[in-house]
Amino acid sequence: MSSNYEFLPTIKHKIMQSDTISPDTLNDVYSFENIISLEQTLYASGNAKIDLSKIKFINPYCAVNLLLLGKNYLKKTGSKISLINLTPDISSYLERMDFIKKNIFSIESSESKKLSRSGMSKSIIEITDIPGKERESVKAITNVVALFRKRAEFIFKSSFSENNTDNFITVISEMCQNIFEHSLDSGYVALQTYKTAKGPVVHLVVADSGIGIEGSFVRMNKDCGRGSELLVKALTTPISSKREFGYGLCRVNKIVENMNGNLYLRSNSDSVAAMNSQKNGRVFFSKSNLPFFQGTQISFFIMGTNS
Repeated sequence: MSSNYEFLPTIKHKIMQSDTISPDTLNDVYSFENIISLEQTLYASGNAKIDLSKIKFINPYCAVNLLLLGKNYLKKTGSKISLINLTPDISSYLERMDFIKKNIFSIESSESKKLSRSGMSKSIIEITDIPGKERESVKAITNVVALFRKRAEFIFKSSFSENNTDNFITVISEMCQNIFEHSLDSGYVALQTYKTAKGPVVHLVVADSGIGIEGSFVRMNKDCGRGSELLVKALTTPISSKREFGYGLCRVNKIVENMNGNLYLRSNSDSVAAMNSQKNGRVFFSKSNLPFFQGTQISFFIMGTNS
């Protein structure tokens, strides 16, 4: 099933100056598309800035991909993008998620409410580097899994069942393993719980700035389709760019489906959203020819019920 995402809210953005982007929202996977569409505006100046004065909430997908954007900019230009006009809440959030300690951006100093590593912090997995080399990557994934097990009772508190722990660990392992196996680059993993109008959410993100899913298949001289068609196939069919049969993304999607969760997969210039429908079962909304954003990014979340 294909769609132009008519059901999605219209996201606004502004270019304040030739070198400054001022997003209105960074609260879902689609709002980050506006940052991507203006990425070349940042590269057009040697003094790139992103003004966060209007941002009241950043979800982990946007936070992780903002890091990827900044990392790529730093790698290509040797300069850092400046994040300016952070509110105290946003500054505190980015600090608590270990975003700031990555030292990717030049961040405007502001008075920040310091958040200690209290019980509320135990419902997150801070943004963690997943290296591109196997040995270091396996160690990092092992540490993330151990931390997730330790915090599972806080992550799945109240309306969430701890029975989801093993499923989440499988998803974390499969998705992070893809970084060193396929991307030829490094990436990040993060998890956050937060409340929405519809209920509480557990949101997991794994992203890299590598060669992308299609690039991985082309590199191995395997033809399993192109663009968003390949992304849908990867989620529904046991295909692999390295093995005769692979169950990575296909297995992940099935686990997410069984937990009644939603999954969003973006790679280079294509994307697919997978979600459950009472009428049609698992449905896929794909899109091609998006503004290019290097690598593969996966967002997975399940919703609980308000207690």
